[in-house]
Amino acid sequence: MEYEGRYRMAAAKYDCLLFDLDDTLYPYSSGIAAACGQNIKDYMVEKLGIERSKIEDLGNLLYKNYGTTMAGLRAIGYDFDYDDYHSFVHGRLPYENLKPDPVLRSLLLSLPLRKIIFTNADKVHAVKVLSRLGLEDCFEGIICFETLNPTHKNTVSDDEDDIGFVESAASTTTSANGPQIFDIIGHFAQPNPSLVALPKTPIACKPSELAIEKALKIASINPQRTLFFEDSVRNIQAGKRVGLDTVLIGKSQRVKGADYAFESIHNIKEAIPELWESDMKSEVGYPGQVAVETSVTA
Repeated sequence: MEYEGRYRMAAAKYDCLLFDLDDTLYPYSSGIAAACGQNIKDYMVEKLGIERSKIEDLGNLLYKNYGTTMAGLRAIGYDFDYDDYHSFVHGRLPYENLKPDPVLRSLLLSLPLRKIIFTNADKVHAVKVLSRLGLEDCFEGIICFETLNPTHKNTVSDDEDDIGFVESAASTTTSANGPQIFDIIGHFAQPNPSLVALPKTPIACKPSELAIEKALKIASINPQRTLFFEDSVRNIQAGKRVGLDTVLIGKSQRVKGADYAFESIHNIKEAIPELWESDMKSEVGYPGQVAVETSVTA
């Protein structure tokens, strides 16, 4: 097949596998992504008072320019509690659509390499998804929203000592005159709108290369020895730019920045059998619940 003969020394080349969570470890057809998207729109209307007629255009611009709608909302001036946002957006998801996946569990446990989750979602959502899939003991740890965005911080720090998991707390700032909202729709309606003029977000998330680099530092991951699994093309391309080898999930054709591409995570052994060629023990599991912490250690 297409992948035969490629990276024959993969087992020696990689010592860590970095996995996105949503739409990577389970299919998009689960309906989780669609429900999450609707919940985000409802939050914008019900909690932030944004006109529903503007939601579609605003959401698209925020997602395109900031990686997530949440990061974009904070960038343009909306102030809200991060925990409240995640509770609203994820609290009503149809988790019952996710079923235990013994095939994937067996594949993951048999991989003799470090395995870590890297998601933009919050820790509650990540743990719940892994539990529903029956994969809670298959990963060494989770790098999630709280890992890169300590909730007592309102700005992104370049100091790696400031990066780490902090327990839930209020994450809002207040203004005596109320929030000043940047009109991003009006900005892009202008001729030749400048990307430089866009306000920055205090939220670190994929596909920001800085966010990915911080995640790698937190988990002591060498990008040259890591394979990154993602369903997002732009996250794959950002990962490639920071030195990761990449696997695009959900597509059969490789795109720029993707070293591999296959329809389902279940195809991993068929596509990259070399990952199993190691002298290490044949099953690697992590007793109990997966850890969510500042540093990820075995």
